[in-house]
Amino acid sequence: MSRAHTEIRSCTVCGTHLRRDNHNDVCDPCGRTQHPPSGEVLAPLLPLEFWQEPDMRRALSEHDLATVSQLYRARTPIRRQHMIADLVGFSQAHISRIERGLTEIKLDTVLRFVQGLRIPPHLVDPVGSNKYLDALGGQHLGATFPLEGDPELGEAHMRRRDLLKGLTGAAALVGFSLAGDDEDDLLGQEEFGRVGDAHAAQLEDVPQHLYKLDYRYGGDTLCDQAAAQLKRASRLLNRGIYDERVGRRLQVAMGELGICAGWLAFDAGRQDQARYCYTEALAAARMADDKELEVHVLANMSMQAVALDRPREGLRLAEAARRNAEGWGTPTLHSLLAVREARAWAKLREAREVDRTMTDARRSLQKRAVEEEMPVWIAFFDDAELAGNDGVCQLDLGKPNQASNLLEQACAGQREQFVRNRSLYTVRLAASYLARSDVTTACELAREALALVANEVTSTRTLNELREFRRRVSRFRSSSAARDFAARFDSTVVS
Repeated sequence: MSRAHTEIRSCTVCGTHLRRDNHNDVCDPCGRTQHPPSGEVLAPLLPLEFWQEPDMRRALSEHDLATVSQLYRARTPIRRQHMIADLVGFSQAHISRIERGLTEIKLDTVLRFVQGLRIPPHLVDPVGSNKYLDALGGQHLGATFPLEGDPELGEAHMRRRDLLKGLTGAAALVGFSLAGDDEDDLLGQEEFGRVGDAHAAQLEDVPQHLYKLDYRYGGDTLCDQAAAQLKRASRLLNRGIYDERVGRRLQVAMGELGICAGWLAFDAGRQDQARYCYTEALAAARMADDKELEVHVLANMSMQAVALDRPREGLRLAEAARRNAEGWGTPTLHSLLAVREARAWAKLREAREVDRTMTDARRSLQKRAVEEEMPVWIAFFDDAELAGNDGVCQLDLGKPNQASNLLEQACAGQREQFVRNRSLYTVRLAASYLARSDVTTACELAREALALVANEVTSTRTLNELREFRRRVSRFRSSSAARDFAARFDSTVVS
């Protein structure tokens, strides 16, 4: 069609001629004034089926971000390039270049799209079709587990394995599973040879890294990574050659990794997977005769049981953990275990027992010394966390006024890096205000939590509590705050 016969369309606001690829009624600058500022743009939480459509799945597997961006804009409320740019941290001009195929797609760009658009990480191969290998220039990449090379695997397999190992840290930021189908086949054929302290040390380091990421981002984008590493560790333990001392160290390290994988699956709402990981970790703890490891897994299993509304089971697990920790546990550990027991008693609506165990928890925490050794998995537990758990207990006991005071302390005391916990306690604080019929304050708090879940935190556990808040607030139909929150939630979270 000649230019003379092309329809010339103008912006309905300022009258500027619109580009032919702009199918809206306004130009980009005017469009920006009609949308919330960048900090308010919320990425929809889309169902898995959206990403599994054949054209989207192909684009993801090939790292065709031009198609990903165009399909995303066509099928979601995020219609404009500048909105995509806000979500992934690029300029609108850069998104335009990506869609026109005018810029090289690097791994960092893929990672930004996965995190910003909340793409299920297991659908994206971080290696692609070896497109990043040349950029590495043969540089040696540190291995997650140092393995002897096998010339029979061939150069391509070895280069792919080296790249996967080097990507572990970066991929964990958005939850890439580094053991895809091809890698599973490769690992199934692997013989690990002699295994020593260096292997055990690196295995011990994996959960340390994942816990720190979990505190900030939540479990959804990390649990696949943990599961892949757990599978790899199991093969190392079962196929490697090592002495008894190293074997015990590997057994304990695998148990800690199992607990970490279970915790991340729990936060991601994968309860069967979490239970399986915890059971494996408990077996590892008992085979290694490691009391600390056993107490750790019992405490986590108690928390899961209470969350799944099995308070009697949670109570028995917490009591077993407290018995096992007698005589050696640190003040912080004793306090945490008392809190786990208190949460179970609260579900059973036993107020006197809640008061007793929470008093134990506070007294133990007050005994904590500055120099106390603090494993990374318990580093989150402090006065704010204690107050937050006490607040949840008061909610379960039907005491929303006391709950609000305690949950306010929990939110105010959260350290900067604990973003997921801040979002979780903000939802719970909102629930306490709703229980007091202060709908306006409750909805303001819930919107804060929704913004964190949509833009930064990936925690199904937190999202489910927001869903429950959305269900409860729907009863207040006469409240404009309730209606506004419901509309914001429904437009952000796609069921």
